[in-house]
Amino acid sequence: MNKFGEFLYSLRKEKGMTQMELADKLGITNKAVSKWETGEAFPETGQLVPLATIFDITVDELLRGERNANIVVEEQATIEEPETVIPPLKPMTKAEAYTTAGAIALILIGVLVLVSLAVNNISHGIYVSLLLFCTAIAVVLLVFTSLRRKVRSAELSEENYQKGKKLAIMLSLSVGIIIASVIPLVALSAYDISAAIFLPVFFAVLIIGITLVVFSGIQWEAFNKVNPLPEDEVPVTTKQTEKFKGIEDAVCGTIMLIATAVFLILGFLYNRWHPGWVVFPIAGILCGIISSIVKVLNK
Repeated sequence: MNKFGEFLYSLRKEKGMTQMELADKLGITNKAVSKWETGEAFPETGQLVPLATIFDITVDELLRGERNANIVVEEQATIEEPETVIPPLKPMTKAEAYTTAGAIALILIGVLVLVSLAVNNISHGIYVSLLLFCTAIAVVLLVFTSLRRKVRSAELSEENYQKGKKLAIMLSLSVGIIIASVIPLVALSAYDISAAIFLPVFFAVLIIGITLVVFSGIQWEAFNKVNPLPEDEVPVTTKQTEKFKGIEDAVCGTIMLIATAVFLILGFLYNRWHPGWVVFPIAGILCGIISSIVKVLNK
């Protein structure tokens, strides 16, 4: 009896109830509850089920004066997905270092050719086209080297490695095609070729490049989800970083749209395809400056 009374008292205290409140729920007097807790009396059989219901226990537990430790409460197990361990980026190989250095040298050579031919009054259709050609090849090499390094650093089967390598080639070539699309525009416009000829060529090459970038980019993202690849830098996922990244994307996108609009206006309205193309390098420089500022803000 004492064990029952002590158990009932502890249950009532857990619920934060007074003897009067418990008595009201059962339709009895508070003196009856007091006698149960002191062991002077025991509840009638008809009061056991309501008592067990009030305190969320079984009648068996109530009668024994303790919770049943043998009853296993089934809880829905929370299935936690194992954390994906992304391997670190491996050091650059000699071949990758030579390729990177060669790509940078190729850009410098293009600039040197541009300056050398420009001071000798050579048509801009030649030296600008050469600079764009060198830049396109350099970008292809840099992008491919970076992507291939990520694929090489991941723990992949031979089949997945070859698939990742092919996607890296496709993605890097598509970026190079977009840059090279400006070459026929500059080269043909320099020799007073009708815009009806060089503009369709420009847009045709540009559309091919953009289509390949979108397709290969989607394939690369899908490949990266199945086979997580290391990143060049540890990503920071703070709200502040996401905010700055969103601002960067919006501003750079606006700059490139404005540059395209200015270029087309200068070309169609004033026939200034040259030097109208200069707006694109300027836009690229501005986007680079904005990207650097965002990195500083994130840090």
